Amino acid sequence: MKRFYLTLILLCSSAVTLPAQAAMDNMQSMAHMGGTKNTTEAQAVKAQTFMGYGKINSINPTGTVNVAMGPVKALGWPKMSMNFLIRDKTMIASLKTGETVNFDFSKDTAGGYVITRISPAK
Repeated sequence: MKRFYLTLILLCSSAVTLPAQAAMDNMQSMAHMGGTKNTTEAQAVKAQTFMGYGKINSINPTGTVNVAMGPVKALGWPKMSMNFLIRDKTMIASLKTGETVNFDFSKDTAGGYVITRISPAK
Protein backbone atom coordinates (compact mmCIF):
# COMPACT_ATOMS: atom_id res chain seq x y z
CA MET A 1 0.00 0.00 0.00
CA LYS A 2 2.88 2.38 0.78
CA ARG A 3 4.24 1.78 -2.68
CA PHE A 4 0.88 2.65 -4.22
CA TYR A 5 0.66 5.99 -2.34
CA LEU A 6 4.26 6.84 -3.10
CA THR A 7 3.67 6.20 -6.82
CA LEU A 8 0.46 8.24 -6.70
CA ILE A 9 2.26 11.17 -5.03
CA LEU A 10 5.07 11.07 -7.61
CA LEU A 11 2.61 10.99 -10.50
CA CYS A 12 0.59 13.91 -9.11
CA SER A 13 3.66 16.02 -8.45
CA SER A 14 5.00 15.44 -11.96
CA ALA A 15 1.58 16.28 -13.41
CA VAL A 16 1.89 19.70 -11.74
CA THR A 17 5.63 20.26 -12.27
CA LEU A 18 6.00 19.32 -15.96
CA PRO A 19 3.47 21.86 -17.38
CA ALA A 20 4.94 24.59 -15.18
CA GLN A 21 8.45 23.76 -16.40
CA ALA A 22 7.28 23.73 -20.02
CA ALA A 23 5.66 27.16 -19.58
CA MET A 24 8.85 28.57 -18.06
CA ASP A 25 10.95 27.19 -20.92
CA ASN A 26 8.54 28.78 -23.43
CA MET A 27 8.76 32.18 -21.68
CA GLN A 28 12.57 32.04 -21.65
CA SER A 29 12.71 31.35 -25.38
CA MET A 30 10.24 34.17 -26.04
CA ALA A 31 12.33 36.57 -23.93
CA HIS A 32 15.41 35.56 -25.92
CA MET A 33 13.58 36.26 -29.16
CA GLY A 34 12.65 39.75 -28.00
CA GLY A 35 16.21 40.40 -26.84
CA THR A 36 17.55 39.41 -30.24
CA LYS A 37 15.16 41.77 -31.99
CA ASN A 38 16.07 44.69 -29.72
CA THR A 39 19.78 44.02 -30.13
CA THR A 40 19.39 43.86 -33.92
CA GLU A 41 17.47 47.15 -33.97
CA ALA A 42 20.08 48.83 -31.76
CA GLN A 43 22.87 47.62 -34.06
CA ALA A 44 21.00 48.89 -37.13
CA VAL A 45 20.62 52.37 -35.62
CA LYS A 46 24.22 52.37 -34.42
CA ALA A 47 25.49 51.29 -37.84
CA GLN A 48 23.75 54.12 -39.73
CA THR A 49 26.15 56.63 -41.20
CA PHE A 50 25.07 60.01 -42.52
CA MET A 51 26.83 62.40 -44.89
CA GLY A 52 27.34 66.08 -44.20
CA TYR A 53 28.81 69.09 -45.97
CA GLY A 54 29.80 72.33 -44.30
CA LYS A 55 32.33 74.89 -43.14
CA ILE A 56 34.42 74.46 -40.00
CA ASN A 57 33.64 77.24 -37.51
CA SER A 58 35.97 76.12 -34.74
CA ILE A 59 38.22 73.26 -33.68
CA ASN A 60 38.72 72.15 -30.11
CA PRO A 61 41.95 70.16 -29.67
CA THR A 62 40.24 67.92 -27.10
CA GLY A 63 38.22 66.30 -29.87
CA THR A 64 35.27 68.42 -31.00
CA VAL A 65 34.60 70.42 -34.15
CA ASN A 66 31.85 72.98 -34.74
CA VAL A 67 30.55 72.82 -38.31
CA ALA A 68 28.08 75.14 -40.10
CA MET A 69 26.45 72.45 -42.19
CA GLY A 70 23.83 72.10 -44.86
CA PRO A 71 20.60 70.16 -44.31
CA VAL A 72 20.68 66.40 -43.65
CA LYS A 73 17.54 65.03 -45.32
CA ALA A 74 17.93 61.53 -43.85
CA LEU A 75 17.52 62.99 -40.36
CA GLY A 76 15.13 65.80 -41.26
CA TRP A 77 17.68 68.42 -40.12
CA PRO A 78 17.72 71.96 -41.55
CA LYS A 79 21.01 73.74 -42.15
CA MET A 80 22.62 74.61 -38.81
CA SER A 81 25.84 74.84 -36.83
CA MET A 82 26.60 71.86 -34.64
CA ASN A 83 29.36 70.49 -32.45
CA PHE A 84 30.58 67.02 -33.37
CA LEU A 85 32.94 64.71 -31.58
CA ILE A 86 35.77 63.33 -33.72
CA ARG A 87 36.19 59.56 -33.44
CA ASP A 88 39.87 59.61 -34.42
CA LYS A 89 41.59 62.56 -32.71
CA THR A 90 44.47 62.44 -35.22
CA MET A 91 42.10 63.85 -37.87
CA ILE A 92 42.05 67.20 -36.04
CA ALA A 93 45.63 68.01 -37.10
CA SER A 94 44.62 68.14 -40.78
CA LEU A 95 41.61 70.46 -40.24
CA LYS A 96 41.57 74.25 -40.55
CA THR A 97 39.03 76.81 -39.34
CA GLY A 98 37.08 78.21 -42.30
CA GLU A 99 37.72 75.10 -44.43
CA THR A 100 34.78 73.56 -46.32
CA VAL A 101 34.53 69.81 -45.73
CA ASN A 102 32.61 66.67 -46.55
CA PHE A 103 32.16 64.34 -43.60
CA ASP A 104 30.46 61.17 -42.47
CA PHE A 105 28.94 60.93 -39.02
CA SER A 106 26.96 58.49 -36.95
CA LYS A 107 25.12 58.42 -33.66
CA ASP A 108 27.20 57.20 -30.73
CA THR A 109 25.96 55.11 -27.82
CA ALA A 110 25.61 58.21 -25.61
CA GLY A 111 23.17 59.80 -28.08
CA GLY A 112 25.55 62.37 -29.58
CA TYR A 113 26.95 62.45 -33.09
CA VAL A 114 30.52 61.54 -34.01
CA ILE A 115 32.43 62.34 -37.20
CA THR A 116 33.87 59.10 -38.55
CA ARG A 117 35.45 60.54 -41.73
CA ILE A 118 36.23 64.08 -42.80
CA SER A 119 37.98 65.52 -45.86
CA PRO A 120 38.29 68.87 -47.68
CA ALA A 121 35.42 69.50 -50.14
CA LYS A 122 36.37 69.65 -53.80
